[in-house]
Amino acid sequence: MAQTTGAEARAGYKIEASVNGSSWTDISGQSNSVTVDGGEQIVGEQNTADGQAPVVTGSNKVGSSTVTVSSLYTETAAESWRVVRDRYIGTDKTIFLRYCPKGGASAERRYVCANDANTAVAVPIVNCSLPAGDANSGDPLMFEFSVRAPRLFEEAVP
Repeated sequence: MAQTTGAEARAGYKIEASVNGSSWTDISGQSNSVTVDGGEQIVGEQNTADGQAPVVTGSNKVGSSTVTVSSLYTETAAESWRVVRDRYIGTDKTIFLRYCPKGGASAERRYVCANDANTAVAVPIVNCSLPAGDANSGDPLMFEFSVRAPRLFEEAVP
């Protein structure tokens, strides 16, 4: 088989947040990295009195996924810190989040925090760290936030 020519750089992604699921804020201009963890099938195992290996079963169910975003700290109203932090310190600690690895052009794939019916839902903000300073560094201040989603639904960007 020939080597692929369709690989993409990791640096050109688009990530968007929303407080209502209809008006989205592009936070890519402040975001430094996005990582996704979880979503594995729930698998069980049990040893029996006879045999040296366990019986292993798949459940056909998957665990939740955690999306972690590292972002520049700014105090600008419509940028990631204010959008996420205001929700996190408020009474409704949820947010809508979607991520497009290739950048968000029409027909590209994006991943939306969704429920079991593949509908975008507001998901819990697990954490929203305060920016940490370092007097020996000229690097911009950063913060990190994570959300936990029932699933990440794949759809085409309209």
